[in-house]
Amino acid sequence: MILLPVVGAQLIVTTSLFLMPVIIDTLQVHAGLSAKAAGSLLSMELATSALTTLCVSVWRRNHSSRHWAFAGGLLTVAATALTLISAAPLLLFATRFLAGVGAGVVGAEATSVLACGIDRERLIATVTIVSIVDAAFWLAVLPYMIDSIGYRAPYACLLLICLSGTYLLRRLPSFSIRQGATVQASRSPFAVFAVLVFAAVFLTQLGQGAFWSMESIYGSNAGFNNHAIGMILSIVTLLLLLGALGAAWTGNRFGRLPSLLTLIATNALSILLVSTIAVHIVYVAANVLQSLTNLSSVIYQLALAASLDRSGRAVAVSTALVTLGNGLGPGLAAGLSAGFSAPSVGVCVLGFNAAALGFYCAVAWRRMARPETSATLT
Repeated sequence: MILLPVVGAQLIVTTSLFLMPVIIDTLQVHAGLSAKAAGSLLSMELATSALTTLCVSVWRRNHSSRHWAFAGGLLTVAATALTLISAAPLLLFATRFLAGVGAGVVGAEATSVLACGIDRERLIATVTIVSIVDAAFWLAVLPYMIDSIGYRAPYACLLLICLSGTYLLRRLPSFSIRQGATVQASRSPFAVFAVLVFAAVFLTQLGQGAFWSMESIYGSNAGFNNHAIGMILSIVTLLLLLGALGAAWTGNRFGRLPSLLTLIATNALSILLVSTIAVHIVYVAANVLQSLTNLSSVIYQLALAASLDRSGRAVAVSTALVTLGNGLGPGLAAGLSAGFSAPSVGVCVLGFNAAALGFYCAVAWRRMARPETSATLT
């Protein structure tokens, strides 16, 4: 009951995020947008989605989550279809804003049911694996579609994804927050843990969004052409499967926090290598390492958030922060690369991840100070 609808929601919410490098490059080359305008367009869409999810997540539900999620899916379908009409900047910004609102409603209503899952790591990993396969396929195919239909190619892809995801949302089980659950959660000792987790999630994903939007530039700096970069990104995106499968297989046997700290530290170092060393083999090898540790760390972060709150709000907010951080990332990367250099983005990402590690260490310390919470947080 949970898996298929959440897969559909995940595809609607995250596909544009996975396709970020291709979309930004296509908007510049085939739609005539500047680098700043292209990055701002995608950042606006993802930020709108995330903020909508945040707003809907804190709203006490007394409505049918299935109906609202389905309505959000229909809005994304309509908005994406309108995007295909013209590359006029005003129309693009209007339609992608509406698509972001629809995706945000879908994310809030569908993702909250993950908190009802028993084995959260495996459930989230399974949903993530489907998203990875989807992204890897389109990253390999889109360069050839773009040669034929220009800027419409990635949005034609998104239209198909939204149609498929909305169909799956018809099976979403209704889910509502019990009366008084919000007040109880706000008074819970887990509230402090949640704030630290939210801050860490946002910082890690802000760094991921900034780095991912620069992948084409780093690949060019390393001497690859566009088609080679597309193929490399497709392969390393597919390698995300190994990280997600690893998270699904290990589950919680080694503890969420120790696994999380190791994955975040390794991921930050690999991003630093990709962004600062313009060499073929380093670009490929470090991207492989980055892929193996990227979404696997996100899986553990979302599972930790889900363990804090059975109402589903914590994991819904965390999912929104994943989208928000990635959505703001391209704007941050554009500013840093213009003001300093492309490698400065990697250094900034390293700082974000170091801060996130500090927050998670604080969570671990507070857990040790509250032994009664250990079973939940580990």
